[in-house]
Amino acid sequence: MASGNERSGSTEKVLDQRASSSDASPFRRLHLNRPRLARKRDVQACEQCRSRKIKCDRTKPHCRCCSMNGRSCFYRPKAVVRAVGNVTTEDERISTRSATQQSSGGSEEQQPIPFNQVGHLKASDDGRLRYYSSSSWVAGVEKSTVSPCDRHGLSPGSAPQTSNDFIYLAEVDQLIAWYAQYCHFWFPLVDCHEVIAQVHEQRNQGSSKPGALALIAAICYTATRSITAPKNPNVWFSSRSSFWKEVTTQLLAESGYPSRPNLNTVRVAFFLAIPSMAEGHSHPDPSSVSILVRAAQSLGLHREPLFFQLSAPEAEASRIIWWSIRGLDITYAISHGLPPLIHPETTDVRSVDCGNSSERKLLGTISLTTTLISKIMHRVYGVSQPTLRDINQLGDEAEKIYADECEKDHVPVDALQRFIAMSRMMCCCKMMFILHQPYLRTSQWPQESRAKALNSCQDYIRGFVAGVSDESLAPYRWVLDHFDVIHACAIILQDLIQHCHSPESSSLRDVVNICFSTFSKGHHPIWTQLETLRSKAWAANGWPVNGEVLESDASLADYDPLFASFLWEELVI
Repeated sequence: MASGNERSGSTEKVLDQRASSSDASPFRRLHLNRPRLARKRDVQACEQCRSRKIKCDRTKPHCRCCSMNGRSCFYRPKAVVRAVGNVTTEDERISTRSATQQSSGGSEEQQPIPFNQVGHLKASDDGRLRYYSSSSWVAGVEKSTVSPCDRHGLSPGSAPQTSNDFIYLAEVDQLIAWYAQYCHFWFPLVDCHEVIAQVHEQRNQGSSKPGALALIAAICYTATRSITAPKNPNVWFSSRSSFWKEVTTQLLAESGYPSRPNLNTVRVAFFLAIPSMAEGHSHPDPSSVSILVRAAQSLGLHREPLFFQLSAPEAEASRIIWWSIRGLDITYAISHGLPPLIHPETTDVRSVDCGNSSERKLLGTISLTTTLISKIMHRVYGVSQPTLRDINQLGDEAEKIYADECEKDHVPVDALQRFIAMSRMMCCCKMMFILHQPYLRTSQWPQESRAKALNSCQDYIRGFVAGVSDESLAPYRWVLDHFDVIHACAIILQDLIQHCHSPESSSLRDVVNICFSTFSKGHHPIWTQLETLRSKAWAANGWPVNGEVLESDASLADYDPLFASFLWEELVI
């Protein structure tokens, strides 16, 4: 017992001595409280040799090892050397300082935490910084199975011997010229002059940038899908759409997409996913859109490009690609009543610089309306019950965008400018009636939503009819496939059923009759189904109906899956 008390006493003395020394640390011997020092010597080997742990002769621009093995050689710039321990880079100090200046003051808990962009990136094969922390998603992506091209000569209407031989077809130049004139305003993802230069480089030198061949084929595919104008001498190109899709798909798979994406292959994947933007597909295939979004995120396109030390033109090109992809995601979600893949709070990319370009203004309108529709999808049609404050706040934002983007005072004379102005107006109208159409679902929705939704639907339909009827706009009519006039018409019919004999019923009936007389004889089978909803609306208002009136429970929910998903009975007002 005595020995035990002695040991206990000696232990207490040791602890007292340690506690009495204010500067002493129990970990001092291990030096764990000392900051780690950053590596002073710059990395001199190229990224390929460093990753393979082999000796590099450090020859620039391409080392000998990479040149012998045909690999792209890239040297890490000094700006992306990762910060270690308590030593920070100049970029991080600037980021921290700007974040502190932008904060509103107060306690430290309210201060934003600077995000270490450099620490989550690495250089990819094509020299672009890439998010390595999110690259494991490709493990679940199956290899694309591509059927080989037909084995014929290079005459018009036939397939090349190999996937690379298409570059010598004369129609390539014609399709690129068509894209530059009639498609680029809607999909400004590429520099047409650079694409033409890539064509000449491939023909003359037999080489081009990674993914350039696939991009050229994708542009040709997009052009063939848009050549639907009547009396066009090159209308035979439209029959080549399946051929160009096959070539594009094969070249995209050969480029390593999606496991090793680059900017060109992401552009190619976007062009292949464009048909998903056309609303009304009964059997949606989300794979192309979801893989495209993930590939873009793995390249860091969802973050503001200026954080990656890019030049102003490169940053603007990156923004254009991202906003195009985000517009595709939102359009696909609305078309099929699915939640968007991109959450509005997971991206900080600024809007594109519109300048004086009408094409950029259109993309600027798309980016603004896409951002707000994304908020609407999460706050109105999401899992959280919307409140009156949410609705009013979204309504104020929508009104501002509509007022700023719709140029009603200036009527352009040029056909393309007129079509762009019409498209911007239709994008804003779509945003408005998506926000306000739940007034047909619940009586607690704001009363003014009815007038706003109906006015937007009528403006939307008038713009759509003008695009179809004006012969000078014929080369651009393929864009109308990305709008859904049936949706707006169904909203009006549902209102005629629920608010029969209203003061607006006569003018609404005229708009519906214009829709059916213009589009019901077309190729879309839904117009035949929509006849049931029109008969129901006509019967509710006591108007004469052509044919037999059948008892039916048809409603807007049959034509708008997004509207059908709105299930709130009672709102938190």
